[in-house]
Amino acid sequence: MLDTDAWAAEEFGDAELGDLRRTKRLVQLSAEVARRPAGTVTGACELQASREGAFRWLENEAIRARDVDLARVRATLRRCRDVRRIHVPIDGTSLTLTDNKRCKNFGVVGSRKNGSRGVQVMTALALDGGTPLGILGQHMWAREQPSSRREKAPSGDVENRETRHWLELLSDVHEGVRQQAPDTEAFFQLDRGADCWPVLSCAAELDLLLTVRAAHDRRVDTEAHKLWAELQVARKRDVFRLAVPERPSVRKRRRVHGRRIQRTFHRKARIAKLVVRAQTVPILLSNGQRVTFNAVFVRESHRREDDRIEWLLLSTHPIETRADVRAIVAGYALRWRIEDFHRTWKRGLCRVEDTQLRTTQAVFKWATILASVASRAMHLTHQARATPDAPATDEFSRNEINAIIALRQPKGVKLGATPTLHQAVTWIADMGGYTGRWNGPPGPKVIGRGLESVLAAAKALTNMQKMR
Repeated sequence: MLDTDAWAAEEFGDAELGDLRRTKRLVQLSAEVARRPAGTVTGACELQASREGAFRWLENEAIRARDVDLARVRATLRRCRDVRRIHVPIDGTSLTLTDNKRCKNFGVVGSRKNGSRGVQVMTALALDGGTPLGILGQHMWAREQPSSRREKAPSGDVENRETRHWLELLSDVHEGVRQQAPDTEAFFQLDRGADCWPVLSCAAELDLLLTVRAAHDRRVDTEAHKLWAELQVARKRDVFRLAVPERPSVRKRRRVHGRRIQRTFHRKARIAKLVVRAQTVPILLSNGQRVTFNAVFVRESHRREDDRIEWLLLSTHPIETRADVRAIVAGYALRWRIEDFHRTWKRGLCRVEDTQLRTTQAVFKWATILASVASRAMHLTHQARATPDAPATDEFSRNEINAIIALRQPKGVKLGATPTLHQAVTWIADMGGYTGRWNGPPGPKVIGRGLESVLAAAKALTNMQKMR
């Protein structure tokens, strides 16, 4: 149900913070933020007393952000237990928080020494099909030096490179699923930033089910000697079509007359025809290790080079059948959910970068709560798309449905009716500013806006019933 108190108790109720009163305050704060998502404490907390309590809790140095994160990871793993296979996209981003260098322990964001200040984040999201179940892990840290293409440490010195966050998150999620959801299989989906020998070596050592998009033309132990050359002549395994969503700005770099230039394209929604080749390849890593991966080469036909889909995927998933190959491609296509999550968390519904907190620990705790709220909004968004004909009672309480009907006043629908989940979510989105189907199905931002009114009205109905 969308009841924010029940959701907050499930998400954070077993947090081990050293004092039950701290856990109770965390649950209360999370429920309040879920009702009124905002990037600032003053925007999310309605009453003066709750704002003061939130600031004291966030600034309490005895409460660690790591313990808050572990509580929601346990909650997500409980939801994963009934799912045979979950997809786990992992990706990093940065939170630009302030330009004031006097703020405590914030790091450099970007590639300039005098750039903005903020923190780096890497998130693992659990998906059932395409529907988010929650966050399986999140690492936050402050970068001491601006980013650069040059390595800051030798390639073998993993402990002093940010690569360690990939390894730690993969290992933590793998172990958590193995212990707390033993009947569930985690299929990791990683973008080009994870194409490095420590990650590939870790996947082989831990026997992870994993797909990573190749960024480097690696050496392979074959006659072709190079990965791309080997896959371009591999046997064609499949041809199928994939719905590609609209993306307003796609930046791509290419070499023109010996110079590297960057162009921005507006990508319209389309149905892409994809040609798939697959082959098992022995890869020679830069640390001298030889590992075997299944490589899947996906290229869009009849499309110009600048704007076509072209993926070279390295996977530990089998490729014996056409269904196996399609499972790898479909799994990697779900990786974009992590980018949707970042947009919802950073610039859409939750606006975490608006925070005015001034210490990293306070920011980490606040960002952790907002990340759970963003994941919750995405769950409702994609559940309505996955099961549009399901009754709204699958996700809403009776008072919440009555609040939706009373606020939206749909023609011919009376209080007590049970609409479909798709109808209920569309009505909520209408109240949040949804402009119509020509812009695609409603997203978390407009749904979250509409939910603020719905949850407030539902709470009023519940309180009135208790006061009778």
